[in-house]
Amino acid sequence: MKLPRLSVLFLFFFTTIFALSAEENLLIREIRISNVGTVPLDEQFVLSHIKTKTGSVIDSSLISSDIKRLLATERFSSVVTVMEPFSNGVAIVFKVEPRQRFVGKEIEIEGNEKLSERKIHSLVSIKTGDYIDKHILDIAGGKVVEEYRSRKRMHNVSFNWEIIPVDGVVNTGNVLLKLRISEGAKYSFAGISVEGAQNIPKSQLKWAFSIRSWWNPVGWFSRPKFDSVELLSAQQKIVTFYREKGFLDAQVSVPEIEYKADKTFVIKLRISEGTSYRIGNVGISGNKLFPESELKNFLKLKSSSLASYSDIQQISQNIRDFYGSRGYVNTSVKAAIYPTSNDLVDITYVITEGSLMNIRNVIIRGNHRTKDKVIRREVLVYPGEIYNEVKIRTSERRLTNLGYFEQVRSYPEATRLPDMQDLVFEVQEKRTGQFMIGAGFSSVDKMMGFVEISQGNFDIKGWPYFTGGGQKLNLRAQAGTRRQDYSISFVEPWLFDYSLSFGLDLYNSKYSYTEYDVSKQGFALSLGKSLPFANRVTLTYRLEETKISDIIDTNRYVFIDDESKEFYFTRDKQRSSSSLSLSLSHDTRNNPFVPTKGVKASVFGEVDGGILGADTDIYRLGAQSSWYFPLWFKHVISLRVKYETVDTFAETEEVPIDERLFMGGGRTLRGFQYRDVGPKVAYRYTDSDGNLHEQVRSAGGLSMAMANAEYWIPVVKGIRLAAFFDIGNAWMDPFDFRGDDMAYSTGVGIRFDIPGFPIRIDRGWILKKDDEYTDEDKFVFWVGYDF
Repeated sequence: MKLPRLSVLFLFFFTTIFALSAEENLLIREIRISNVGTVPLDEQFVLSHIKTKTGSVIDSSLISSDIKRLLATERFSSVVTVMEPFSNGVAIVFKVEPRQRFVGKEIEIEGNEKLSERKIHSLVSIKTGDYIDKHILDIAGGKVVEEYRSRKRMHNVSFNWEIIPVDGVVNTGNVLLKLRISEGAKYSFAGISVEGAQNIPKSQLKWAFSIRSWWNPVGWFSRPKFDSVELLSAQQKIVTFYREKGFLDAQVSVPEIEYKADKTFVIKLRISEGTSYRIGNVGISGNKLFPESELKNFLKLKSSSLASYSDIQQISQNIRDFYGSRGYVNTSVKAAIYPTSNDLVDITYVITEGSLMNIRNVIIRGNHRTKDKVIRREVLVYPGEIYNEVKIRTSERRLTNLGYFEQVRSYPEATRLPDMQDLVFEVQEKRTGQFMIGAGFSSVDKMMGFVEISQGNFDIKGWPYFTGGGQKLNLRAQAGTRRQDYSISFVEPWLFDYSLSFGLDLYNSKYSYTEYDVSKQGFALSLGKSLPFANRVTLTYRLEETKISDIIDTNRYVFIDDESKEFYFTRDKQRSSSSLSLSLSHDTRNNPFVPTKGVKASVFGEVDGGILGADTDIYRLGAQSSWYFPLWFKHVISLRVKYETVDTFAETEEVPIDERLFMGGGRTLRGFQYRDVGPKVAYRYTDSDGNLHEQVRSAGGLSMAMANAEYWIPVVKGIRLAAFFDIGNAWMDPFDFRGDDMAYSTGVGIRFDIPGFPIRIDRGWILKKDDEYTDEDKFVFWVGYDF
């Protein structure tokens, strides 16, 4: 059940009277409990949940916590405090309204025919012993109505609760419940009736009400609800559309549903469009602290351009940020719009300048597990600095992006000094640990199962809970028909309290290919440093033991493209590697798993052997980049390019088979057989009858290039349709690239964005092979996010 919101009275009281009272050191002389409801109240229960004590100085934050603590018990509809004068101090009165308690075995339901009682009980979710009030019952009944509308397409449903005192005694607070449902008739949607609209296309109206055309696959999986929330949302979407087209005076009525005798319903709405305005003169007034010449840089509205409401308001925000970043808090900037002749509007940005404010203290509240320093290192302002509102807003985003908190908010608190304020960051912590277990299938790994334990807010020293230190720990075991992976990963994002990350990875893996098995055991140590403009540099050292076993073919092969070059699958059966890599990455994606806009790019170089020791001397260079572009109706197009090359140096003559570059399959070129695109080797022999035979296998290349383009269509939350085009190849020699012998394919797919276990299913069609020996694999099943 959701907790009720704090009352306006409480907010007003504590932001004004109590802020001043605390500074005057008023003592609490008495604490009283007042029952403002009709249900009997256990005063001792209330007193046991408040920490405010008589004889103490008023502390607004402590009383605020007391109120939240009482509301968290779910026994009260509202909790309000008032202060009354009382002999050399004050009396604090907690006014509480107790809830009734449901004591029945289950809720009695009447009038339901199209929904089962079991389904309604699961939607209502009120169990024996739960505390209830009108707000909770309205929410529960609303869920039932929404289910009728969205699943049964019944839009004329209503409900009524009957609260029945136990044994007819009203004042005990114990009650039974009866839910009466009036299902009404099933109506079908007949269209939208609009009065006064001339400049809005029908497609825009349908989009506002989430109505899809019959050919749009989104409509196959979801239906518009047409409830009060959706209707108000549609009204706002239509208003926004008009204002973005310059119709600043547009008025749109709240949509209404009209039920007809033929069991259909129509959405009716009235629109007064007004005039489509263009920009006239733009000016500024009220500025005293900064010259007009400096502020005019923000006035980027061009004369005679469309008067877009969002563009007008964005300039107001930019000017506020200009003042706020210089410590002038509470600066107000309002766009005064004056229509003139010839459909033009003059705009004057009226500035009411705030006062210069500095930060006295930065206070952290609400963090019961997370250490203060974990939060403070993400905050970009410090005591003694100006109250920079832009940096404070950015600090809120940084704290939210940690993933440790349900809610992050900042606010000032007054002090005795007129030009100083305390800055408070208040957080609400959430669960940061995960335990996952699952099984799946992919076209490459076949059957597989996994177990994973992770903690995103780990503290290696934090006995007994080991949380709150901002570290990351992940333990994963995956086993399947072809692959076994076991790994432990630890990350300290602030090594020795410096902005320098440290990572440790331990792993043991084995993969079975057609020609051989590869097992790898080792560890990796990494250091990373964030750079300006969303960049990051990472240095990684890796020590690894590789073993190649179960080799099914020991014959001498030759490359098909150059028969003078030999190839053996049996070389380097066991080797150790000691490598150092350096990478530079840039990431502006809005989501690390399913991004809809932004860029992720990286370049890297890696050296294995040489002065680092071990058995092989090779180096690797590469670069890749992915772009994500949001389109209409939340559609997204993604583009990805990648190039990589590997070569030997010093005494090593041949790149080991497990270090070569293979193409084809779900992660590179879909529609092609896994690892089947690129250089091939052949073994030719003559049988006893004199017939010549040829056995061809993929050998991987020393350079590769690829590109992908995908178009995503969201269907419902967690499901996307996709269309794609892949192109690429691998070549025998390092630093090679030949655009005339690329393999490419196209296809369609579906994405199930299940947290922790995303699934991709693709069907690919080959458009052009790299050579005649390459095989196809039409369907791709893959567990993992998009590239």
